[in-house]
Amino acid sequence: LKCVKLTDKNFSRTMENAIRMGNWVLIESVQEALDPMLDPILGKQVFTSGGIKSIRLGDNTIPWNDSFRLYMSSKLPNPHYAPELQVKITLLNFTITPSGLEDQMLNNVVAKEQPELQLKKVNLIKQMAKAKNQLQAIEDQILDLLKNSEGDILADEKLIVTLDNSKKTSKEISIQLKEAEVVEKDIDEGRAQYKSVAVRASILYFCIADLAKIDPMYQYSLEWFAKLFEQGISNSTASDDIQQRLTNLNNYFTLSLYENICRSLFEVHKLLFSLLLTVRIMSGAGKIDQKDWRFLVTGAPPKKKLANPCAEWLKPNVWMDVLALSDLPNFEGFEKVFETDEGKKIMREIANHDIPHTLELPAPWNQKLDEFQKMIVTKLVRPDKMAGAVQHFVMEQKETGKAFVEPPPFSLVKSFEASRAQTPMVFVLSVGADPAKILYEFAESKGMKESMRSISLGQGQGPKAEKFISEAIKKGTWVLLQNCHLAISWLPTLEKICEDLKEQDVDPNFRLWLTSLPTPKFPVSILQNGIKMTNEPPKGLRANLRGSFLTFNDDDLRRSKKPREFQMLLYGLCFFHANILARREYGPLGWNVPYAFTQGDLDVSVAQLRDFLDMYDEIPYKVLNYLTYDINYGGRVTDDKDRRTIATILEDFVCPEALTVGHSFSKSGTYLSPEPGDVEHYLSHISSLPLLPKPEAFGMHSNAEITSAQADTAKLFSTILELLPRESTGGGKSREELIYEQAEQILAKVPKEFDMEGIRKKFPLRYEESMNTVLAQEALRYNRLLKVMSTSLNELMKALKGYVVMSTELEAMANSMFDNQVPAMWEVVAFKSLMPLASWIVDLNNRCAFFNQWIETGTPKCFWISGFFFPQAFLTGAKQNFARKYTKAIDGVSFGFEILKEKHNELKQGPEDGCYIRGLYMEGARWDSEAHSIVDSRPKELFTDMAVMWLKPEYERKAPESGVYRCPVYKVLTRAGTLSTTGHSTNFVLWVEIPSKDEARKWIKAGVALFTALKYIAE
Repeated sequence: LKCVKLTDKNFSRTMENAIRMGNWVLIESVQEALDPMLDPILGKQVFTSGGIKSIRLGDNTIPWNDSFRLYMSSKLPNPHYAPELQVKITLLNFTITPSGLEDQMLNNVVAKEQPELQLKKVNLIKQMAKAKNQLQAIEDQILDLLKNSEGDILADEKLIVTLDNSKKTSKEISIQLKEAEVVEKDIDEGRAQYKSVAVRASILYFCIADLAKIDPMYQYSLEWFAKLFEQGISNSTASDDIQQRLTNLNNYFTLSLYENICRSLFEVHKLLFSLLLTVRIMSGAGKIDQKDWRFLVTGAPPKKKLANPCAEWLKPNVWMDVLALSDLPNFEGFEKVFETDEGKKIMREIANHDIPHTLELPAPWNQKLDEFQKMIVTKLVRPDKMAGAVQHFVMEQKETGKAFVEPPPFSLVKSFEASRAQTPMVFVLSVGADPAKILYEFAESKGMKESMRSISLGQGQGPKAEKFISEAIKKGTWVLLQNCHLAISWLPTLEKICEDLKEQDVDPNFRLWLTSLPTPKFPVSILQNGIKMTNEPPKGLRANLRGSFLTFNDDDLRRSKKPREFQMLLYGLCFFHANILARREYGPLGWNVPYAFTQGDLDVSVAQLRDFLDMYDEIPYKVLNYLTYDINYGGRVTDDKDRRTIATILEDFVCPEALTVGHSFSKSGTYLSPEPGDVEHYLSHISSLPLLPKPEAFGMHSNAEITSAQADTAKLFSTILELLPRESTGGGKSREELIYEQAEQILAKVPKEFDMEGIRKKFPLRYEESMNTVLAQEALRYNRLLKVMSTSLNELMKALKGYVVMSTELEAMANSMFDNQVPAMWEVVAFKSLMPLASWIVDLNNRCAFFNQWIETGTPKCFWISGFFFPQAFLTGAKQNFARKYTKAIDGVSFGFEILKEKHNELKQGPEDGCYIRGLYMEGARWDSEAHSIVDSRPKELFTDMAVMWLKPEYERKAPESGVYRCPVYKVLTRAGTLSTTGHSTNFVLWVEIPSKDEARKWIKAGVALFTALKYIAE
């Protein structure tokens, strides 16, 4: 058997020789697309030429040998091969199964723990196989003699003697096999003691195998896992008590695996891995109900409708989730907790507590529910506190414990100790990380810095890298290949080099270091066999500020004609840099787009600060600010709302006040401008700052912390959702039956399509009423969505019954529905939304009801702007009506804004010009009708309803310069959007002016914005 790879230099020659000689060939690590050279072989395009069977490979004609066989293997976890390829080959699934891995791990542990027992088992298997082969040979011999016997069978002496001998031999073998089965049973009983260790190992392997779905760089081979398992058996604490020994084996290996995997995980995935590990282990032991686990991850629509008994403090979406939770068997009747005074009091206390998972639930639920089920209640009532609840859950389980929420710190020393010369060392990068500095320092400590060769990969750098590696293998030096993700086409060559290291005579001091951003194109074999490490840039205000000052020395601080002013403004500039980096942790509230600001941006700004201070007597603050926010940093900032934010933030840090010692950069007075001094002085001052800054450090409301934490929780469970098996967990019904029922229910709720002919008759195209056109366009858009929904749901139901083929699109739709998500084929033609499927269906019905009412009762007095598919067209229609009424150019028409005290249902009629709108929600602040001003939010009130607004068209209007906050309006909470073909953003709607008694800069820094829709039904 010849083993080759498509990347081998002599691949063609090997194939030709194998075909000619009739050898067998195994092509390893094939991808989803195969080399076209293999087409004639796969298509069996054999022809006869001159009486000889031949086949053409490229330009060569090769004699064909019928003994030739071709095998191919792939390391891809779930490859998809084209149908035209599948008809030419036989596909075999060699992916290891849980039971198969259990047997493998059981053999490993018994071989280590009780080698004589394992030896007996192996010998017995061999004996039994030999005996069975003997029996088979005897049967074959008899059949052969019977087949070839001539004349009377009874007169064939040879046949009779053979039959007689075979009878005796068969009896002896049968007795041996029975005895062997008894012995095997005894041996298996001895081996069965270690079954729990094998089961745990199998669970853990499939847990880490799923991580590749989260990030393509999280790849781990079974070979590596087995070695770690064997090390765990050798290194775990010995005990004569078998139960204690089993506990020691499980605990040691589980922790060892956790620490080794954590080394290669990004910080954001470490808690997720701890939860996943704990749940998988407990599920394997039957301690977690899979219906509860799926509900925790995906949620579900409620089957019953009850009025919210705590409407004053319990949000509508939370009450819907409580009703859905009470549909689960383990939580039946849970909604009644909110009907009693005692229950209301306790649940409200939980909803307002800083560490809600430590409080007891109302009786009898505190005793009835286990820690996992209590965590589900915490997620419903306080999703922002889930990180603490998950940590508490993991710590409280005897299978895991405190060590599983304290990932080991990054240690290059430990990673190096675990490596060999043949093992590549891979740094998985995140934006802003640069491990080269740490590696050079480590190389110096090992005496390798001078001989270490480094190269940043890119076009044309491959041959240089190969030369460096070949020299280093002989000399025993180190090679660092940076940015492997920039040399995708060269990576197969790198994979071949790493494969060849195993067979070469490599100097034991040689090491190959690689750095790469996550990419699905990175060779799987390198990831599986190498040692992966993640090195992330410092996070948080204090860490970023400290990181900036560590790049300076005392000479840098003194190198200016105005050293005092330079040092004071330098601190402000560094604080600004740290501030805008740390703002990213607040998601869209911080920046619409998460920008990768770098140390280079700061270095250029510092150099300009020094130059301008030396060049001018008076400090040119305006020039410095413009260069910094608009050019140095602004070059990265693509969103105009973010440009406004960064300019506003910088004004707090590079300003005349920053030259005053003790000037506060935040409202609390925690962050002060220090006395000028040396680098050590600044580092000492920075170390006194809070480790975890409050939102006020960024000019935000304290609620921003809740918003950020809720976003983290949503991300945690949406990531876990990708790993959940596509199987049913409910009431004995299959997954297909549940999806069919769901499709039926949704189809029954899909609104009827709008009657376009009736709309055109009742609301004809009129020059003076553009809203008729807007209505017709909106109805067309909704009709397109409703048609796609009806058609696809009917097709899916037929496919589930087997009447039509289940296409890839229908399968994806079924998966989305099962996960309570809006199917992609609907999203393409639907309005922008972040709601789960159940809420989205309710929202769709509300939107269609709004337009049906418009059709039935005429143009509304107040428009529900949330209901529009394309609100920009509606706004243009309002301007157009004004322009045509007063014969003005529409280009000169813009909106003035007046916020009304009346509610939308109190309005008697619409305005003379313009329109009233409702349905907006404010984040980051709230509207106070009495003060007639935007004011700070109430604690824990993340979103508030905006009052009815009058959009008043005016010609050549001058916008007020003060007394208002110019607030952006978006469709959904992500804020970021892209320019569509119409020239409008897919998310941003318009700017509105809201009266404010505070300066607008306060609300700009707080990220205050209005939205037409939330993640749940707010009405």
